[in-house]
Amino acid sequence: MFPLLKNCLMARQGIVNYETFTRFSGISINKAYSTKSDNTSKNIVFIDGVRTPFLQSGTYYKNLLAYDLARHSLVSLQKKIGFPKEIVDYIVYGTVMQEVRTSNIGREAALAAGYSEHTPAHTVTMACISSNQAITTGMGLIACGVYDAVVAGGVEFMSDIPIRHSRSMRSLMLQANKAKTLPNKLALLASIRPSHFIPDVSLHNLSTSIF
Repeated sequence: MFPLLKNCLMARQGIVNYETFTRFSGISINKAYSTKSDNTSKNIVFIDGVRTPFLQSGTYYKNLLAYDLARHSLVSLQKKIGFPKEIVDYIVYGTVMQEVRTSNIGREAALAAGYSEHTPAHTVTMACISSNQAITTGMGLIACGVYDAVVAGGVEFMSDIPIRHSRSMRSLMLQANKAKTLPNKLALLASIRPSHFIPDVSLHNLSTSIF
């Protein structure tokens, strides 16, 4: 995936630092999020980018979550360029393997990085081009005049991939929530088989059988 664990800031041409950010198109810190009425064609420019180091899975990052890496790159990007977080209109992230607790990893990482809860963010999943699609999405939002400054990036984390109980075990556990009497609970316990404990570790796409 490229850019893996990488964030970039995109904006309309002419935005090169904080001063021009605040002057360009009347952008203000308290601006409202709405479609711009200015239809003047402007180029979309790549401002800068950062990324975390590539490391072997199960090593230095093993005790982190994917969103920790995303948060770190967001913080580092802001420090590197020196822009105030308030001028960022939107944040979009690409990822493939999603942690249940941070399914919208773009939003979670943005909040953890200190961005306002009023700054919208979403996550896109499109196999190995997820981060590329995040960048393309950001470009589209700017091209349509919806936003002026977008942070786009991607993250993947192989040190803590989702491993689920088997479908049969999950079904049994859900039935256990409804078992109110002792006979019902004992019947469920008696139905457990060794195959129930085989984990579901498949990382393949359902329709194409590829990762």
